[in-house]
Amino acid sequence: MPVRAFRAAIGSMFLLLVAIGPGTGVARAQTRQAVVKIVSFSAEGVNQGEAGTIERMVASHIAEFRIFRVIDNQGHELALQETEIALASGSDAGLVTLPSADFILSGSLSHIGDLYVLTLKNVKVVTGETMSVSDTATSLNDIAIGSRLLTRSLFGKADVASEDASRIAVEAVPGGALPAGSGQSDISPSPTLTALAGTWRGDKGIETVRIFPNGTGLAILSGGGTLKLSVRTDGPMVDIVQDQPNDPLMYRGPNINFELATLIAESARPMRWIFNLSANGALLRGIKQSVAIQGDGSSIQVDNQYEREAVWQRLGRF
Repeated sequence: MPVRAFRAAIGSMFLLLVAIGPGTGVARAQTRQAVVKIVSFSAEGVNQGEAGTIERMVASHIAEFRIFRVIDNQGHELALQETEIALASGSDAGLVTLPSADFILSGSLSHIGDLYVLTLKNVKVVTGETMSVSDTATSLNDIAIGSRLLTRSLFGKADVASEDASRIAVEAVPGGALPAGSGQSDISPSPTLTALAGTWRGDKGIETVRIFPNGTGLAILSGGGTLKLSVRTDGPMVDIVQDQPNDPLMYRGPNINFELATLIAESARPMRWIFNLSANGALLRGIKQSVAIQGDGSSIQVDNQYEREAVWQRLGRF
């Protein structure tokens, strides 16, 4: 889509979001709203204006929660100017307060191959705890449409609709899961990278995976962030290997905080999946070589010999 058309389309969406967002601005003196400061989004492979448009949309999505006060660099500078004017006019300095951020939100919009990637990162100022989420799409319009759900996911407010979409995708897999005793007739004897190319629903810890015909891949992690992958085939075997250094976000989970995930990332071996492609091309099934964790936050052991069964389900083809 031409950049001008994209800006026009997203501009209309942004105006609509503002129109239906928080309204009268009635002061609530009794309740202090947590402050989210938005840092300018970075752009890679797209122009800064497009990243800025997505940034404004994310800000409007946060405002929809009605529990946060949203500021940006420009707003903070304006507040500083207003404070200086107030002090110069004789106002009591004790009555002048600047918004102090409770959370700092940053983002990046990238164009990788034929894929657009939007990543949002939120840092809790007091503890330094970081949460990150990412989404991929083949067009900027789809990134814009998905930005609301991505923002809600970052703040733990993911829509029930996402669960329904996951259930529907699983039910739509032709023939369902392969039985445990499936023989060689149930697998593709020599899958190609072209046959593997598409979008897949990942196993535990992975939301979705994009596999490209050139042997590269990109996984969207359940704990936030992305994971680059390398894909190769050898006869019936499909070998998918982590193709980047460990990141703590790879190990985040309900019972694993950021500090513990950092310790795991320092000693964990690269993730690897050894699959067979089902004959109908709907499933990748095999084993995942990863790590098992024992202990607690003060003392942990990382077992780098851990393996388990894994299944990926195809959601679409390129």
